[in-house]
Amino acid sequence: MHRTPLHTRMSWVAMAAFSTVCLLPAAQANVAEASAPAVREFSAPAPLAQDLRYRMVSPTVRELQIRLRHAKYLATYDAHDKYDGKTRAAVEKFQRDSALPVTGIVNQATWDRLRQQSHEPTQAELGNTDVGPWFTGPKHPAFVMELQSRLKQAGTYSGAIDGELNDATRQAVASYRARIGLPAADVMDERTWARLMPATRNPSYRQLFNAPPQSTATQTLDPRCASGKVVCISKAQKKLSYVVDGDIKFTREARFSRPGWDSPEGDFRIWYMNKDTVSSIFGERTPMPYAIFYHGNVAIHFSDDFADNGYASGSHGCSQIRDYQAAKWLYEQVKVGDRVVVYQ
Repeated sequence: MHRTPLHTRMSWVAMAAFSTVCLLPAAQANVAEASAPAVREFSAPAPLAQDLRYRMVSPTVRELQIRLRHAKYLATYDAHDKYDGKTRAAVEKFQRDSALPVTGIVNQATWDRLRQQSHEPTQAELGNTDVGPWFTGPKHPAFVMELQSRLKQAGTYSGAIDGELNDATRQAVASYRARIGLPAADVMDERTWARLMPATRNPSYRQLFNAPPQSTATQTLDPRCASGKVVCISKAQKKLSYVVDGDIKFTREARFSRPGWDSPEGDFRIWYMNKDTVSSIFGERTPMPYAIFYHGNVAIHFSDDFADNGYASGSHGCSQIRDYQAAKWLYEQVKVGDRVVVYQ
């Protein structure tokens, strides 16, 4: 969707080597409530004991990182005390956007401006135990089936792999969180997901489903889609089809760039695939499950925001689909080198 995949992707299996609005389910009586307060006031200016600068180590740097995260300038879910390169880059961008001198040093003026765009950090945020939103919305049965499979491998779930976010699944999430030292909320947020991913195996489509996703939608194909294996994407029709030698295997609704951004057209080749991509370019960590990159940082991927909000928003260039099961199936049909045709 966005800038170079070295910055946008994160494979949890190899995360040591290397970005949505979610509907949160009601918590169970014996599980901690996960939702954040309805309203958090912005902070007022306040004295800064000393300037914060690169390589400094201080508890105030931890607060700085959390405030930068609130203001959508630092896409992290854990904070620490070291003023590192990512923190400095975020400060510089904040200063630039705020018409302040771009020094990378947090002085009183920068601190006051940032406080006015952020909230007082909670103890949970400071201790990296705050409960974030669901990594992928639990209203998608295919995602819940993957989750149940992983939790079963982890030993906290013994029920059916049925895609139902039932009491047993919720309790399994809470139990896994407790095992890794996090509050026992029934939310699979990114901090928890990042620990579960490398400890378990992602089930294949065939292990979860006995047939390809059904398709009743139609799409008028570009002539370039008539031969070979190709993902055919029409911006005007708002459709995406997987086509083999002119035979449409399935079609889904698709969403493209928001105003001010562009979804490029042309005949492309898939150059990179990553099922666990997280975009962090725009100051937030936005999951892009089953990302298929075909033009620089532009990819086909599942979008929770598309599923929740439809065409009210858009991507930064990517071609998005809102059917998690279809995204998983499509990802397993294609490989690097296959064609993607994008046209009006």
